[in-house]
Amino acid sequence: MAEKERRGKSVEELLAMEEQTAKAIISLAEAAAKLKESGMLDMLATMAEKYEELLLYTNDQRVFHALALAEAALNGLHRADPWKAKPAVEQLTGCVAEALDAEALAKAPPVKGVFSLLKALSDPDVAKGLGALLYLAKKLGACLNKASQS
Repeated sequence: MAEKERRGKSVEELLAMEEQTAKAIISLAEAAAKLKESGMLDMLATMAEKYEELLLYTNDQRVFHALALAEAALNGLHRADPWKAKPAVEQLTGCVAEALDAEALAKAPPVKGVFSLLKALSDPDVAKGLGALLYLAKKLGACLNKASQS
């Protein structure tokens, strides 16, 4: 603390100010630890180191569109419990990434009717995937109904 700020203050006031400073430092350290644990600190450090390279991409309209969509997605996450959603998002994105094989997707047989669908449902993987999609559809519908009533 600067000498000018200390003049005229009581010991109690000085201790309170020092305690506030200590609490702020502890809070900052805790936030840094959480950022480090989540990987965000490393990402921010990399962005700071490579900001000149990142600026090269800012003229690309697709980057602006991606940032706008990312912001919209992040805005929607304000209701999410990150510790509850994190494992589910990791599992879902991992499974989708594993399934993204252009050749295999091109060879996927189409469902041409009820009997074709019933045959596909006999596959336990299809049944599990469809069950997950129906669960997501139910939650999405309930959320959309709630939002439209607000």
